[in-house]
Amino acid sequence: MRMVFLAKYRETGLLIMRVSLGVLFIILTGPVLLSGPARWANFGSAIRSLGLHSHYQIWGFIGALFGCLGGALMIFGLFFRPGVLLVFAITFVHLLGALEGGTWRGNLAAVELALILLGLLFVGPGKYSVDKN
Repeated sequence: MRMVFLAKYRETGLLIMRVSLGVLFIILTGPVLLSGPARWANFGSAIRSLGLHSHYQIWGFIGALFGCLGGALMIFGLFFRPGVLLVFAITFVHLLGALEGGTWRGNLAAVELALILLGLLFVGPGKYSVDKN
């Protein structure tokens, strides 16, 4: 069975993907951003996978801010590619931490998310975005 009729909804599918991933990142990082320094330090401790072993509060705040800001930019399609790069940075740090743990199968979601974000980086926001006329 061919589903050729779905081709005319390509831009709608891209919008759904863009908005859902943006909302996902805001849901995941928003509470961290609003929780304060103790939670920032916990969130920022993932930076150890890059060899940095201090200032976890600052790194956690930056990571949570990147997640919320990048998610909002993805939702609206405004400065879409920089927004994707922000959330890709968080996903990349998580992915490196997952690789250090040695449990590949348990962290395939991080690999999938990184590949989807990489694809979105090349595809762009689509027709339905704030920066389009």
